[in-house]
Amino acid sequence: MTSEPLEILFKQADGIDIYMDVYLSPTASAENPAPILLVVARRRVTSGATPHLLNAPAKHNLTLISADYRLAPQFRLPTILSDCADAMKFLHTKEFQKATEGRADASRVILSGSSAGGWLSLLCASGIGFEAAGLPKPPVVQGTAAIYPITDLEDPFWTVPQRPLSYMNRVIAKEEVEPFIDPADAGSHVAFSSLDSPRSMFYHYMLQEAILADLLLSGTNIPPSAFSVAKALASPNRSIVPPTYITHGDEDTKVHVRQARDYEYEEIPGVDHSFDREPGCGMEKMYEFIERVVR
Repeated sequence: MTSEPLEILFKQADGIDIYMDVYLSPTASAENPAPILLVVARRRVTSGATPHLLNAPAKHNLTLISADYRLAPQFRLPTILSDCADAMKFLHTKEFQKATEGRADASRVILSGSSAGGWLSLLCASGIGFEAAGLPKPPVVQGTAAIYPITDLEDPFWTVPQRPLSYMNRVIAKEEVEPFIDPADAGSHVAFSSLDSPRSMFYHYMLQEAILADLLLSGTNIPPSAFSVAKALASPNRSIVPPTYITHGDEDTKVHVRQARDYEYEEIPGVDHSFDREPGCGMEKMYEFIERVVR
């Protein structure tokens, strides 16, 4: 696996300090910089739980980067997208080049992410939803590799309550996820939250109560359809989407596989959400896609 990351501090557009972790390819140099795999995931969550990503710098000669972003519902989707776009822009700065000694090639960037991060990677790679959110389009990337992503907030999987959830034997009480669902709670204004923290129950409660769109967009007056990647692909402007790879398990109980079936993608039989976190999962087809796009 790769060594400890560089921890780089940069400022968001609104002046908020935020960090990104950068894992450099051991064979990259200023003369031969490695392409960048920018993973839209909360910093440290990626490194702590996904072996194939940790292996990517040495095994696939990639610069692996993950950057913090602020979380819903304390921050709505436009702010989250702005945070992700700021990380993309930072790759093109002299500050980033100096910190990485020129060993990371910002002209060759692939966005990736899993679940919500996969959706954000699709939105940022294509620019879908940015105009509706009042944001400038993010920098152009060479492609995106999304792992079991959300793609359509209007799908019944997100709009119909599930009590109890198919993978839980009880109904989650609202009190259990307070203050995480309180938009005004200052204690939850965090960019990093580990998968085993008390806040992790928040996702399951959201799914149980079918409140995803509300948590992301309440008060913005932006319709959920503005962020539908599937609908954008069906439109005459499909060319806005760069080369895209999507993989999804056909037994996923956390994000229904229907979210991916509008694409040309890899469907993996017999696996649930987070299958790529298993140590033996190399995600070889995804890295073959990345190799074709960036070389």
